Amino acid sequence: MDIQPIPSNLQGDKNLNRCIQSYPDNAHLDENLNMGTALNPCSEERETGGALTRYILGFEPTCSTGAIVGFGSESTSSSTGLQFIEKAEGAESVAKEEVPHEALGFALSYLGVKDLLSVERVCRSLCSTVQGDPLLWRTLNIDQPLNERITDDVLLQLATRAQGNLQCLSLVECARITDDGLRRVLETNPRLTKLCVPGCTRLTIEGILNNLKAFNSDKGVQGIKHLRIGGLYGVTYEHFEELKLLLGADNKKLQNHYKPHFYNRDNFYLLCDDDRAIDIEMCPRCEKLRLLYDCTAKSCQVEDNAAQVCRACTLCISRCVQCGRCVNNTEYEENFCLELICADCFKQPDRGCCLSI
Repeated sequence: MDIQPIPSNLQGDKNLNRCIQSYPDNAHLDENLNMGTALNPCSEERETGGALTRYILGFEPTCSTGAIVGFGSESTSSSTGLQFIEKAEGAESVAKEEVPHEALGFALSYLGVKDLLSVERVCRSLCSTVQGDPLLWRTLNIDQPLNERITDDVLLQLATRAQGNLQCLSLVECARITDDGLRRVLETNPRLTKLCVPGCTRLTIEGILNNLKAFNSDKGVQGIKHLRIGGLYGVTYEHFEELKLLLGADNKKLQNHYKPHFYNRDNFYLLCDDDRAIDIEMCPRCEKLRLLYDCTAKSCQVEDNAAQVCRACTLCISRCVQCGRCVNNTEYEENFCLELICADCFKQPDRGCCLSI
């Protein structure tokens, strides 16, 4: 059997050039390729907020120019041109898509920030709907896992989508948000009435006070009426009194009966769904301004004044991380995460991810 010699690199380059030159109408194909890029719904318009969405959610867009054009290294016949025409016509039909039904906007209003950012990556129509409807962004609730990626600039871009209609801003443990970033959001959203920033370690009590003074001093705005700063360090009694004055909350309003706040691994902070003006109170035991929790134990709720006696911060009264009851006078276990679990919760099959020690 005769073995054909393997062509050298020079011969291979010449063959490649002949194949390229023999391909029909390369210039026309390049022109169509550029046109396909213009019709690509994953480009230009979708990329308006695409970089922001990819940064927050941590993924790349699912479609690309190559996917829409249908162009591969194995396409070496005239059928590639037909595939291109079909894809281009499909992209053009997407561009001429009608405005979504009103019911879609109603359904989108029930989605959170993470879901809205995911929906806007589906197609051009949904992207335009999500980004262009300020009513969808009247409430910004940033929690796990988005809070680890939210910076001052990203927060401002998200708040800008509300077009000045932002009413409730909730930032739970957003460690990269600063006083200056919060100030910029307040300056562009005069209708904001609820501010929730628990666990934001880079915020300071002085910065929050200065921002509230500047924001509530504007006579053209209603001002912030509900504030959540649980977990903020350095709050003194003077700060607390000044905050109450800015919020328009006197001692009578603070003493009103609100729904109980129980301690739980997933319910550590008091969010904006509560009607009280401020979340922190003076602990009756240590007399420090902290988050106070009610007891879930029936024995504490039945006895006279026992509920008030058992109401304190977690430093004064240890509580079960699952049910929230006090464990000072009961049996409990301590797990590997140094969390306390009462005897009743410990006997349950599902008692959390941390093992007892």
